[in-house]
Amino acid sequence: MTWKSIPALLTCSLIVSIFQWYWVRNAPRKERIAYFSLLAIGFGLGALLYVYPSLPGPSELLELWFGPFGRLLIGSGQGQS
Repeated sequence: MTWKSIPALLTCSLIVSIFQWYWVRNAPRKERIAYFSLLAIGFGLGALLYVYPSLPGPSELLELWFGPFGRLLIGSGQGQS
């Protein structure tokens, strides 16, 4: 079942690329590189999460990276008046 999901994810990525082709074709080179890089990163992350569902998702990863900085700025999260 897992390996059937990866071609479905690839199909979804290709459909998104087809619908965005008019914009991508007319976009500057740097924007095309950024678009396809983000599309590839999203596909890779989706495939990894299908194969290894116990991996942390994007929100947990961002919480791990930026959590200490957020606690430093906001405090402990308790209502401060």
